[in-house]
Amino acid sequence: MPTIDDAGVARLLAFAERAADRLRADERVRALWLTGSLAAGVGDAQSDVDLRAAVRADDFATIGQWWRELIDEIAPTVWARRWPGPPDEAILSAITRDYERFDLVIQSAEDTRPRLLEAARVLFDKDGLAGRLLAPAASPAEPRDPLASLPVVVEEFIRLVGMLPIVVEREDVPIGMEGQMGLHGLLISLLLMENGIDRASSGKRHVAAYLSDEQRAVLARVPSLTPTMESIIQGRLAYARLFLPRAQRLMRAHGLSYPAEFEDATRRHLLETLNLSL
Repeated sequence: MPTIDDAGVARLLAFAERAADRLRADERVRALWLTGSLAAGVGDAQSDVDLRAAVRADDFATIGQWWRELIDEIAPTVWARRWPGPPDEAILSAITRDYERFDLVIQSAEDTRPRLLEAARVLFDKDGLAGRLLAPAASPAEPRDPLASLPVVVEEFIRLVGMLPIVVEREDVPIGMEGQMGLHGLLISLLLMENGIDRASSGKRHVAAYLSDEQRAVLARVPSLTPTMESIIQGRLAYARLFLPRAQRLMRAHGLSYPAEFEDATRRHLLETLNLSL
């Protein structure tokens, strides 16, 4: 388990406080929260600084015209983007000249739709809005089943393995390498699901801390990828041999129907087209 860099976390928290000092002077911004892993007390030195702001309703209506100005109030940046999102929020990300990464979600101060956040810490609240805006919903949704997307992950893995003959016939090494990285991501998702973590819903960007020694050893057995067809072929087989038995065990242990017919058809396809046995 990696240790938390207290100095690094302190630096990020200081950045959040500086952001609060600068946005407090902007009359459009009525409240500001620190959210995400830093607010929850589980952040590390590589965490983003997640902020949420409530602005006056009239100003939110024109947020498309001035969101970049607001970002620049926080710190000089080398990159900033507004992401597609719901109409009642502006979702922004930025990187400063010192390579501090921060996200800022903006909503109207009159928007009382409850937000269910992992954690939120008030940085300032000019109008006593905080409790009303981020109050828990009356009927919180049931926690997502961490294995809900397991069938999709397994089927997608089998589908990608079965595309190997296309890569070989077209001699398309670049797309073969891309597919191999896709398999790697699906293997990580499977390992996390073994530990009750759904990467898709949890948004895990770092995974080593959530894997057992045995699981990390599995990833260490993955062959290095090089830009050759032989590397792609052997890598595809290696991933399949690591992934498929574990997927079968996990699905059956939880009463889920394993796509055995799909796997069998894929095995036959590779044998008939490339004379490869998984």
